[in-house]
Amino acid sequence: MRVLIAYATHAGSTAEIAAFIASELNNDGISAEAKEIKEISNPGEYDHLIIGGPVYVGRMKEVEEFCKRNQATIRERIIGAFIVGMAFTGDEGKQEEARKILDTAIAPFRPGRLGYFAGKIDPSKLSFFERTALKLVKSPIGDFRDWDAIRVWITGVAEDLKG
Repeated sequence: MRVLIAYATHAGSTAEIAAFIASELNNDGISAEAKEIKEISNPGEYDHLIIGGPVYVGRMKEVEEFCKRNQATIRERIIGAFIVGMAFTGDEGKQEEARKILDTAIAPFRPGRLGYFAGKIDPSKLSFFERTALKLVKSPIGDFRDWDAIRVWITGVAEDLKG
């Protein structure tokens, strides 16, 4: 059984989460590989797919496009999806909005495991415009990823795979 963690990333935080998911699955005896969406030519080479990405300007554009391009393959293989965003650092209203963004990005698919993870903002990896926008919206700066919560989600995915 081979699992692909297909992800989009903007500043690297989601790539680190995807690599962590692959590593944990591999440690659990499940062959898994994390690949950035733009590097994936044939997701059909894998038995199962997990798709994830960050919220960026209110969307998950790369994830949406990947899902549209590969609908037939994804329909047969998707087992999980995750979203990374600063909305998951507190405000319930923003969390609900982020959940809707994930639902839209992966539509019409409804995988059994959905992960909602806080992210990391490193201003040194952002453009001047992005840093200015963060200041205007008073976004929290720092690493808010909860690796234990992500690990719990991965354990559920592994249990589903081992069925």
